[in-house]
Amino acid sequence: MSILYCCISDFAPALVRRDDPRLQRRPLVLIDPEERVFAASAEAAACGVVVGQTARAAEVRCPEAHLMETDLARCRSEFETLLQLLEHTSPRVEPHGWGAAYIDLGNLVQRHADGVSLCQEVGRAVRRELGEPLQPALGWDRTKFTAQAATKCTQPGHLRAVDSVRERAFLQPLPVTLLPLGIDALQRLGFLGLRTLGQYATLSPGAVWQQFGRAGRLAQRCARGEDDRPVVPRSQERRLAAHYELENPLAEQQHLLTVLRHLVSPLLAGLRENLQACGQMRLTVHFADNNAQERARTFLFPTAEEKRVLLAIEHLLNQMSWQAGVEALEVTLERIQDTVASQLSLFPGETERERKLHKVQHYLAARFGANRLRRAVLSHPGAPLPEWRASWLEES
Repeated sequence: MSILYCCISDFAPALVRRDDPRLQRRPLVLIDPEERVFAASAEAAACGVVVGQTARAAEVRCPEAHLMETDLARCRSEFETLLQLLEHTSPRVEPHGWGAAYIDLGNLVQRHADGVSLCQEVGRAVRRELGEPLQPALGWDRTKFTAQAATKCTQPGHLRAVDSVRERAFLQPLPVTLLPLGIDALQRLGFLGLRTLGQYATLSPGAVWQQFGRAGRLAQRCARGEDDRPVVPRSQERRLAAHYELENPLAEQQHLLTVLRHLVSPLLAGLRENLQACGQMRLTVHFADNNAQERARTFLFPTAEEKRVLLAIEHLLNQMSWQAGVEALEVTLERIQDTVASQLSLFPGETERERKLHKVQHYLAARFGANRLRRAVLSHPGAPLPEWRASWLEES
């Protein structure tokens, strides 16, 4: 396979700043319809603002931030423009969260030089269509995971091509938090002292399966450069459905929720085992009076979390009008895609710590002036008094 990963960092904030350049130098926080953080600019993230926080918590973390409602229709429209543009290069394009997608170049590339040229042309086409603030970082490799990881090691407007011969060497020092595992699994890896992909890759496959199940084993294959997951174009998106017929019509909502939990739990467990999530859930209810009602919920971020899906199901049930008891239930999970690793800073490596520290440093220097920052250094470690051993250096 030959796979290009196209990623526009901070897609929603970059889109807002493109349309309103006055917001370029100010921390920006976008709020979703539930009054929680949908996206945050790098400056706001450096102050501790994270996706899912309440708007009030974001204000406390970053008082200088400009908070505004997210124009979801605008975000979806621009993302659709991006996907259609990528599909001009290859019809096999798979969305992967906001502002990112895999492109299967297939037989379009015969030589390495031709592949580099084609990838660079894709980047230029995106920049021409969406504008300079939305230029993507590009990663190219034979596997999906390594291509995605490559974008974390390059800047917007640049391409990182990974040689298949050096794939393992490239992956080894990268943080294990790049893996699309759940928070619990990442925490356990941290408790075990596993910080890099190289450390995780060298574990016994049997031990990984015993500790983390099928999802952990698939993640280990990713860490080893053995990811064989294909790019699934939108026209071939997979759906999962489950149907249940009740022996007697049921009208009690709590009982229906219990049935729906047993119905949807195996579907979600299967997604988690395959490192996947669903972007939309559809609920169909058949009533005893031969009437049927259908409702759908689109998730802002694809999920396989049972709690989130059950809350969505309860919300859809509340939207329905009840004229008779329920005879049958059907749940369909749609827009299935690979899980997006969202906890990249849970156990950051040294390079990631330094990168984030530099972001904070630049922000503080812009706000208070560069001459206000000092760095403590151990200049005289052998001095007899502790206060003589350290000195301050001015940060430029």
